[in-house]
Amino acid sequence: MNSPGIAGNEQAAAEFVLYAHRGSTLLAPENTLTAFQLALKYGADVMEIDVRLSRDGEVIVIHDERVDRTCNAQGRVRDLSLQKLKTLNAGHHFVDMEGRRYRDTKTSLLSLSELFELLPETPVNIDIKDNSQAAAMAVATVIEKSARTSSVNVGSFHSQALAHFRQRLPEVTTAASQAEVAQLYFKRGLYTSVAFQYLQIPLRYMGVPLATRSFIRHASQRGIKSVFWTINDAHNMQMLIARKATGLVTDRVDIAGPLLGKC
Repeated sequence: MNSPGIAGNEQAAAEFVLYAHRGSTLLAPENTLTAFQLALKYGADVMEIDVRLSRDGEVIVIHDERVDRTCNAQGRVRDLSLQKLKTLNAGHHFVDMEGRRYRDTKTSLLSLSELFELLPETPVNIDIKDNSQAAAMAVATVIEKSARTSSVNVGSFHSQALAHFRQRLPEVTTAASQAEVAQLYFKRGLYTSVAFQYLQIPLRYMGVPLATRSFIRHASQRGIKSVFWTINDAHNMQMLIARKATGLVTDRVDIAGPLLGKC
């Protein structure tokens, strides 16, 4: 039986890519193995993660600049060593949608190297959160050492960090910076040479609708894949499938997986 809104779009749904947003920020402690394993259970195709550098230059899978919101400690990630970060409970403050708490669990932070080892067959989308050349170089080094150049995509809100990464590992696909998205959107007939392979964008930005059929088609005609975030409701999931977007980033893999027939 087709899911509501999927009828007539079966082929598009079959090709649609499901990105798990930090594994999930709602169903399990974000950016942890617990969240990633849950996302895989629901058929997620790609793990969407965030990374920062520790004090000793290790690439850590974490979103915030500080550990306070998620862990049983306080302080900036860049001021803590990998050894110290590994002692923290990354689910200390988390309560899931059913009221389950993770305060007393052993839910560790991961390094990027560990994540690659634990999920060797799973594509990973990496968002570089530190605005530095050092972070870009460290991420590139881990990707290279882990032989993951063909199974990762890299993006960042920091255009300079992204530029450093592209220069270091040009064979790895990347997402457009905010400026590149704007150029592609507003200069459609003029902006033809691009350094990126993906759009990773919200449905709207500053009142500008980005999830239009024409913009998705424009990107596709130039070989650019369009992925939208953060989509947690079935209506917008169905809309993006119908408009032939490439995929979506979601916290609700429990909704998206069954909707797309992935589990």
